[in-house]
Amino acid sequence: MKLLKTFAIAILLTGFTATSMAQSPKFGHVNATFVLSKMPEYQDAMKQLSKLDSTYNLELEKLSVEINKKVDEYQRDTISPQLLKDVKAQEIQELQVRAQQFQQRIEQDINQQQQALIRPISQKVIKAINELAEEQGLLYVFDVSAGNPVYVSDESVDMVPLLMEKFNISYDPSELMPRNFR
Repeated sequence: MKLLKTFAIAILLTGFTATSMAQSPKFGHVNATFVLSKMPEYQDAMKQLSKLDSTYNLELEKLSVEINKKVDEYQRDTISPQLLKDVKAQEIQELQVRAQQFQQRIEQDINQQQQALIRPISQKVIKAINELAEEQGLLYVFDVSAGNPVYVSDESVDMVPLLMEKFNISYDPSELMPRNFR
């Protein structure tokens, strides 16, 4: 009788172990950068940023032409007294400083605009990843675009197709990195 109880307990423990193994943690992976790049609102934001960058570059080019013109005039001037040449040299230096400051402000503005435009789109992707991960019963989702995973198991849930379907975006799966990074 004692042997039968021990055998029954062993079977129960084996059943619990098998059940817990069958319900082992599930992991997912996503290339969030790829998904983000395929979103129409991201592409629109990038067009806006490109247009802003072009506008700023045009203004920088005008300023550069003005500086180059003054440098040429300064170098060709052999008649003016030294005092006038010094004033022109100072003027050129001031223009160069203005150009550098303008360049720095441009970079800051473009970075701020990029954050303002991209942040809501990124948050939308993150929210969708979280929702899909919960639906799939995933414990962790790794972003392979960050470059950390060296291996992704076939058991890992690929979130990209799910996200693309959720956002109703068509894509070519061959654009993604091979599944196991082969």
